[in-house]
Amino acid sequence: MRFFLNLTLALVSIASFGAVGAAQTRDPQISIAGAGGDFSGRSATLSTASKNTTQKAQNGLRLYDLHIAKMLEVSNQYCQDRPKDYSLRWNYLAEGGKIFMGEYQISCQLAKDTFKKFGAQGSETLTIDYAGNEEATKVPVLNLTAKNASDFAKFVQTLKPSCIETSGKKICPGARLE
Repeated sequence: MRFFLNLTLALVSIASFGAVGAAQTRDPQISIAGAGGDFSGRSATLSTASKNTTQKAQNGLRLYDLHIAKMLEVSNQYCQDRPKDYSLRWNYLAEGGKIFMGEYQISCQLAKDTFKKFGAQGSETLTIDYAGNEEATKVPVLNLTAKNASDFAKFVQTLKPSCIETSGKKICPGARLE
């Protein structure tokens, strides 16, 4: 029952975020689902208009790496007043929500440990959709430089995306959602 509730919240997050995302121009777009029956974590979505997340973007990192960094940054901020075992279960969508890139479970501990390893370089203000309410949120930014970019890219490769299941149908990374 708990898994079904988590999955339902994840898919509601994807579905509602997609509808909101169509009218927005920010990229990537970020949403965090409202509280449900699972108090150990929350579902979140990062959706990008990008079709090719493997293209180089900054310091030799791919867009994919930078999207994972953004998930870690938002998780770190969201976890400020939550226990270290609390997690955000990120659904990563590309091509405007048409391609499921996988679900990434990022615990508060993982987000904090990543910031300890790579450090922060200031902050940025992001518009985040919290259960249908958009809020400007100041988020610390990981210090990803030319010196540590390859270490970060290797770290990202250790984070394996998961499939999700809905209505008996398994949706795995790379699946088209249209």
